[in-house]
Amino acid sequence: MAASYGRPKKYLTFIVVGLLHIMIPSTINEISTKWLNQVLPAEFGEIADFSWADIGEGVGILGEVSRLHLTYAPNNIGPKTMVAKFQSQAPENILLCQTMGYYAREVNFYKKGRKKFPVHAPECYFSEIDIKGVPFSILIEEILNTTVMDQITGADVEKTASVFSLLAKLHAHYWETDELYELDWLPPMNNPMYKQSQDLAKNLFPNFKATWSGKLDADILDAVENFIPRYPDFLDWAVAQGNQTFTHNDARCENYLISPDGSITIIDFQYCTRFWGAWDISNWLSASLEIEDRRKNEVELVNHYHQGLISNGINDYTIDECWADIKASLMVQTYNQVIDSDLDYANDRGKQLLDKCITRTFTAATDYELASFIEGIDF
Repeated sequence: MAASYGRPKKYLTFIVVGLLHIMIPSTINEISTKWLNQVLPAEFGEIADFSWADIGEGVGILGEVSRLHLTYAPNNIGPKTMVAKFQSQAPENILLCQTMGYYAREVNFYKKGRKKFPVHAPECYFSEIDIKGVPFSILIEEILNTTVMDQITGADVEKTASVFSLLAKLHAHYWETDELYELDWLPPMNNPMYKQSQDLAKNLFPNFKATWSGKLDADILDAVENFIPRYPDFLDWAVAQGNQTFTHNDARCENYLISPDGSITIIDFQYCTRFWGAWDISNWLSASLEIEDRRKNEVELVNHYHQGLISNGINDYTIDECWADIKASLMVQTYNQVIDSDLDYANDRGKQLLDKCITRTFTAATDYELASFIEGIDF
């Protein structure tokens, strides 16, 4: 059961834009036609009215995601729809996102990182956040006529290969470059916020173990329990190994939109981090593919990703190093499942998604003999 932190607070925050005091809404219900006309680009012209609808069920776990339908005044033309993102209304989700800086990271990606991003991400029309970490508001382009794989039923293997090609391009672009380290808003994986999650994981693990004991491999559960006190040391060790790049850190089906021409748009940048590119590959393999699909295709898919790195100029990173980083990343992903199990998933689909992620991730850990693998790392 998710922890309780009391009722959600009512947030009302303003920023100054020119001579205007612009509100930062905390929910879709707080926006108005007047607000949209204040914050959207002037070239869109005057908006006369709008309506909205929630997007998806069990997708926007850490926040509200809605589609805006815009009606313009005569002789004014702009996008007919756009996507609006706001904070979660669940107190435990808000607390996690404030503590870990998730909302601020996505706002900063759209304000500071999106224009030079080497692969496609939605155009941003407005992105602001309060200094406290909530509320925040983001208005972005809606990418139309796309296919989104369903993570519950499992990712398509051929489309997974296309995603891995895109990730190889992204990772190679930033791989240990000055450009990467100039992204001062992008935290390294061993940042204090992540290290502090150790206390949360320690507190949550007994209930997690009681819930999942008998369903997950006992040796892996023991390995995770033993890993929790060593988590900060592991992060320092992992970052010290080098091969750092821009990591999406939320590489899963719902965040990769596939257009009819095969091009892919990445969305959701709340988790993005400076770390190994293999982290994204490990995340997708273990949580987005059905277990048997992963087992049958993982070697070919990892080789495909590795060849993509080589094609994009990364020639000093071996396939063995790639696999070692995938397995080490998976250790942290089992740890993350303990923390994520405490979130308010709000509806049945969100709960199904959590169940799939935990089952698949821990099964991959068993298949990769992660308990003995992690013991063999000196950190």
